[in-house]
Amino acid sequence: KDWEEEPDKFIVGEKEAEEAKAKEAAAAAAEEENPSIIQLPEHLTKRNIRPLVAYLREPGIEEGTRNCEKLRNPGVNDPIFPLIPGIIHGSDPTQNIVSVDASSKIMVKTPWFEIQRELDRYHYGINGAFENRVYALTVFPSDEAAVDNHRTRHPKDRTTYKIDPETTAVIAIPAPPLPTPPPRTPVEGMENILVVPADLQMHPVMHTTYCLNFIRYHPGKPIKIPIKLINEEESPTLKRGGFLGMVNRFIECMVDDGAPIPECIELECTGLRQKDVVRRDKLILPEGVRIHPRVPDDYLMGTVYGVRSTAAADAEGDAAGEGGEEK
Repeated sequence: KDWEEEPDKFIVGEKEAEEAKAKEAAAAAAEEENPSIIQLPEHLTKRNIRPLVAYLREPGIEEGTRNCEKLRNPGVNDPIFPLIPGIIHGSDPTQNIVSVDASSKIMVKTPWFEIQRELDRYHYGINGAFENRVYALTVFPSDEAAVDNHRTRHPKDRTTYKIDPETTAVIAIPAPPLPTPPPRTPVEGMENILVVPADLQMHPVMHTTYCLNFIRYHPGKPIKIPIKLINEEESPTLKRGGFLGMVNRFIECMVDDGAPIPECIELECTGLRQKDVVRRDKLILPEGVRIHPRVPDDYLMGTVYGVRSTAAADAEGDAAGEGGEEK
C-alpha cells in the first residue's frame, strides 16, 4: 500500500510528462540532424518502401572467393565491419537500363546488420516477406564504409556511477558523446534505386547471411506478395482445429505507380468447410494492385483439412439445417 500512502512517488505528474516529451523531441531533433540517416522522399514512404544502404565493391580487390570471405568475416584488427557481397542487376525501362548490357551489373557489398535488421522484421523462407519487398537502395563509394554511420539511433544510457568515499554520495559521470559519423556522398545516379532482394543465401551451418543480390524494380513489374489468412474464426472448420493446407503461399501481382505496395494479400476464410478448395477468387486486393495476367483464374491457393470430429460436426450441422428446412 505504499502507493496509497505516498502517491507522489508513483504517479507521474505533469512536470515529469513534460520532461519525457522534451526528451523525445530532443531525440527526434538529433535524428534529423544526423547526416548518416537516410531520409526517403515522401512519395516513397507512402508506397511502403524502406531504405537500405550498400557500398561499391572495388574491382579486382573485392572479387573472388577468398576476398569475399574476408568481407564477410573481417579480422579483429581490420578497419571494416562484416559486409555481404552481391550484385545489382535487372532491367529498368524508366532509366533506360537493359539487363543484357554488362554495365548494368553493379557489384556491391551490404552491411550485415542492415540485412539482419530487415530479416528480423520480415523474415525469409517459405512464407517470408523479405525477398518480396521493395527497398530504396542507396549506394556509397567503397572507401566511405564506416561503422559509425550505422550505429543505433537511440543509444542506451551509458552514464557511469561511482561512490564518493568521504560522503558516500553517488556521483553520476556522463558518458562521452558518440563520435560524429564521417560525411559520405552517394555515388552519382545510385541514390534511392528501387530494388527487390533476391538470391539470399545462408551459411548451412552457422546460418548467417552469405550472399544477397538485388533486382531492379519499376512500377508495373511483377512482384510476388505473400498471402495472409483473415477471419479464420468465421470458418466452422478452422475454428475447431482444422487448417488450410497452402499450395501457393504467394501471388504474382502488379502494383500501379504511386499505389502503396502491400506487405501481404489477405485471403478471406469466412465459411470455409472441410475439403473446400480455395482459389484466387477468395483474395482481397487493395486499391492499385491487380493480379498478373499470366496467373490463371483457377489458381489454387490450398485445401481445407480438419480432424475427424470436425468433419462429423460439419455433417451434423448440415443435417440439422436440412431437417429445419423440411419442417
